[in-house]
Amino acid sequence: MGLIDWLFSSSDKNTGDPQIQAGIERLIQIVDPRLKALSDAPAQLAPAVATALDFCRSTVAALPGPLDASAGNWRTTPLLRALFTRADEVQQIFSRQAVVQEFVEQHPEVQTFYAILGAVLQEKKGFGVALTGDALQHDVAVTTLNFTHHQLHLPCSTPEALDQELVWALFDQLGREILTRLSAIKEGQADLQEEIALLRTQQAHLEHQGIGDIFCDESGAPVDTSEALAAQIKSHQAPLGESRQRLPTLDDTLTWIATTLQTPQQLVEVKSLDYRVNSLNQRVPPDQPGEDLHFSHFSFTAPHPRRGVILRVSYPTAELLPKSTLTQEIERLYS
Repeated sequence: MGLIDWLFSSSDKNTGDPQIQAGIERLIQIVDPRLKALSDAPAQLAPAVATALDFCRSTVAALPGPLDASAGNWRTTPLLRALFTRADEVQQIFSRQAVVQEFVEQHPEVQTFYAILGAVLQEKKGFGVALTGDALQHDVAVTTLNFTHHQLHLPCSTPEALDQELVWALFDQLGREILTRLSAIKEGQADLQEEIALLRTQQAHLEHQGIGDIFCDESGAPVDTSEALAAQIKSHQAPLGESRQRLPTLDDTLTWIATTLQTPQQLVEVKSLDYRVNSLNQRVPPDQPGEDLHFSHFSFTAPHPRRGVILRVSYPTAELLPKSTLTQEIERLYS
């Protein structure tokens, strides 16, 4: 069985699987190391971790690429032409990546590296020229694809190693998404408790002063402010009670994590985007001349909202600009 077959196999979902064990350990370390104290944590988390790893493997397998991003392939590869305006732009962006420079320094024997390329996709609407039949039509509404903030991640020496690294990177992201949601629940509890304490302080002050019956509403009828505050406290206690019921103990936290991880597609949104564009990166109908593009689009919320397209690329290390050239360029830009 090859590395890819092993990586994407999903038949074994018991806690004895080294992959499941590794996933459980990574998840606990990311979300809450105290879960290690629970003896039944591995058994509870194993099915959810297996489901999450299956999701990560299938997601990675569906990514475009690896695309050969070398200079000679830019002109003949529609996806690269859509992402980069010029062939030398690929060289400049790839050469400036700190993770790439570090990888090349640590692995001087590698002639081609594989990495994940991420970019932010913007669909800019405006007016331009469109071909209608054999005639050019002016002032037509057009949508142009624009890609910015190119970043390379996880440089590796083989495509199989890259897939493996990305599976775990995506799995770790699921853990961070769970941690963010768990923190929000706990913060919500704290906010409710603080609000209730404040209302109780106000209620006690009013009752002590004896002024709860001197206020009137718009009709002139007296309003018992103390009773109004009591009603507010009661309204806050209900959601606080519900929140406490959800996560009252570490055991219940474990159950919540296992349940939440069973639906990983609700933690990280992955969409397939298909476009047909002309030479100007403008969207065109299927019956118009153009190139078909396929992207995988990701949306994350932890540690802060991010979104963009991701694909696998390969690049020859010989085409990277030397550090001396990059240093001269930086000095020229900031002189």
